[in-house]
Amino acid sequence: MPGCEAQTFTGVTPHQFTCIAQKAQEESGLALSGDSGTVSAQGISVSWTFDPLSLTLTIQCTDKPMFVPCGMLSSKIRDIVDSCLGY
Repeated sequence: MPGCEAQTFTGVTPHQFTCIAQKAQEESGLALSGDSGTVSAQGISVSWTFDPLSLTLTIQCTDKPMFVPCGMLSSKIRDIVDSCLGY
């Protein structure tokens, strides 16, 4: 199944990225390790790139089960990021 549109977040500090990686692991089983990569869990694949110099994080669901809507995944990603950014 095709993935979803990429989401880009700005103003993400290295400390906040660590928080995002921990929450992704705890809440979704997706272990974001390092500044970029791809990880899969429960039929969902996510790729990410974090640039600590520009404070930019891009996350994209690259593969998912047919019955899981992109809107739900995008909302979950935003919730995790927002909780670590203090929104």
